[in-house]
Amino acid sequence: MSAYAWYPTREFTERSNITAFCRRHGVDGGYRALQARSAADPEWFWARAVQDIGIVWHRPPQRVCDEAGGIAFTRWFPGAYTNLVDSCLERRVRQGSGQSPALRWEREDGTRGVLTYGEAAAYSARVAGGLRELGVVSGDRVAGCLPPGPEAFVLLFACARIGAVLVPLFSGFGAEAIAVRLVDAGARVLVTAAGAVRRGRRQDMEAVARESLKSAKCVRHLVVVREPGGPRHSSDAPGPRAPAGPAGPAGPAGPGVPSGTAEPEGRTAPSGAGGRDRAVLATTDWHRLAAADPVPVVSVPVTAPFLLLHTSGTTGRPKGAVHTHGGFPAQVGSETRYNLDLRPDDVVFWVTDPGWIMFPLIAVGGTLAGACVLAYEGAIDHPDAARLWRLLDDHEVTVFGSSPSLSRMLMGREPRNPVVPSRLRVLGSTGEPWTEDAWRWYFAEFGGKRCPVINICGGTEVGGSLLASAPTLPQSPCGFAGPCLGIAAVVEDDSGAQPPEGQVGELVVRRSWPGMTRGLWRARERFAQTYFGRRPGRWSHGDLVSRTGDEWFVHGRLDDVIKVAGKRLGPAEVEDAVVGDPAVAEAAAVGIPHPVKGEALWCFAVPSDGRSLGGAEAERIRARVAGALGAAFRPDRVIAVPELPRTRNGKVMRRLVRALVTGEAPGDLSTLVNPACLDAIRTALQDQ
Repeated sequence: MSAYAWYPTREFTERSNITAFCRRHGVDGGYRALQARSAADPEWFWARAVQDIGIVWHRPPQRVCDEAGGIAFTRWFPGAYTNLVDSCLERRVRQGSGQSPALRWEREDGTRGVLTYGEAAAYSARVAGGLRELGVVSGDRVAGCLPPGPEAFVLLFACARIGAVLVPLFSGFGAEAIAVRLVDAGARVLVTAAGAVRRGRRQDMEAVARESLKSAKCVRHLVVVREPGGPRHSSDAPGPRAPAGPAGPAGPAGPGVPSGTAEPEGRTAPSGAGGRDRAVLATTDWHRLAAADPVPVVSVPVTAPFLLLHTSGTTGRPKGAVHTHGGFPAQVGSETRYNLDLRPDDVVFWVTDPGWIMFPLIAVGGTLAGACVLAYEGAIDHPDAARLWRLLDDHEVTVFGSSPSLSRMLMGREPRNPVVPSRLRVLGSTGEPWTEDAWRWYFAEFGGKRCPVINICGGTEVGGSLLASAPTLPQSPCGFAGPCLGIAAVVEDDSGAQPPEGQVGELVVRRSWPGMTRGLWRARERFAQTYFGRRPGRWSHGDLVSRTGDEWFVHGRLDDVIKVAGKRLGPAEVEDAVVGDPAVAEAAAVGIPHPVKGEALWCFAVPSDGRSLGGAEAERIRARVAGALGAAFRPDRVIAVPELPRTRNGKVMRRLVRALVTGEAPGDLSTLVNPACLDAIRTALQDQ
């Protein structure tokens, strides 16, 4: 990529959390020196980081980590008892910050509100009491299918407060996708909204939930958040009542997680199909939960599961990644504190859904930092693209994050003469690789060239990120500063060697880290095979990565790698060349089986507004790719399509495009938000 586009100012560096940490612990050389020391001696780093982050131990750990079981079964903070609610909410109240805002929220219709730390703690204590009245105990799974807003935020902490395991579900899922995840988790309770509004259209979420429960008979209780006009936020419930403090570490209030299985000990998951034979499904309104007597924070083993979050699989069966009260807060607390540089006076907003990893990451990481989290329910560009700019200014957002797809969507649609949001100081990005044009728009036009772009790369199973940018280092377009603090990540080729500078290899991690999933739910063998099967003793992440100097670049997923006549490249390189053509707004590059080359390169291109992609344009694009990457990579076909299949958080699902050409089974479609585009792509293939 190009030379540095941003340099940190002296004031920015001096005020950063990184600089404060380095000075406190005698690390000379700033982020790079800390990065090297933390990877070489993770016990030294994490012992100090959890203290700096503010993790509250009810019983301190015997040591930082026990690696006797190998990378897959490393135990972090063994012997400790804690509860993330104590670290995130109750600690702030005890420190006198109960009146500081913890959550700001807004809906598409303009309804908005604020929850202070004191209100969030009290609200979650009452909802936790309501869950207890439904029979929920430590280790039970409670699913949440909610739009972004106060209920999703509070439910996360209410479940954690009593040691229950939250199962987040994407608010746009259909009934079948919800049912599959409910049955896999053995969920006892499902919390959903009666409806949600997106682009002015109402989605009947309650009807979808009830349809899903015809198959998911493990669920005994349906809790419904009523729409505006009914109880939807904390002011509809009884006023705050002070919750009791932590229950203390007097014995395990929640079960631990046996290595690699993530199924809580001593509990048998309902069978799914027969789970409700002996009980009738009951429906409860959310406001009744919020009117219950508050309950104290339960002290749980550090290995107690907090989150069971499913990630899509190409086989059609989602994987359930498990995160704990100890590892998850440590990991996300480090990333939000040192990479996003979150501070108590910040307002952080990430465009995401409660069903994706970024919602709990920001909710937990933001409150650990004492910052305010903004949640927005609705389309970010409705009724026009200026909605985003208004949101950022109205709520005085200082740290904003999204996917590269959002930038590509907004490029050319931004308000006339847009003004950079007044308080914005850090930009974040995750979800997929950047194209340089989109990165430069995000940095220069959206951020006014004054904000660093903090790229983070990880995923659901990672419990955060493996690679990240650093706010105290110069930045190149699309680049990363390298592995996150405390993570021993490297780039390896197929033989296990590190490839030469600039060449692509796979992102591999050689030691465990706190946020690593404690296993896949009831799938010990799948856990071991998925992440350690190809490279024994090392975590195979599946991202294609290269290094140039001190900077790292992500080129896509190993699943998406294209091999033409033995030559391998990532799709992002091709797509970057394609979207450089003024007639193209977006592109997806895939490898299609070829009898001679092994694979042929096909490019699917979405025309820019008011442009068309005919034969002449296709030839021009083919020549452009060949000129950028070499004649061997001249695309065999360039196919114009109206849109590309993608998830709500912006990831383009290239495997679906490839499956349409090859006739392969498409696998899991539950995260696809625009299924009609598949028929449009089929039509385009037939017409060209």
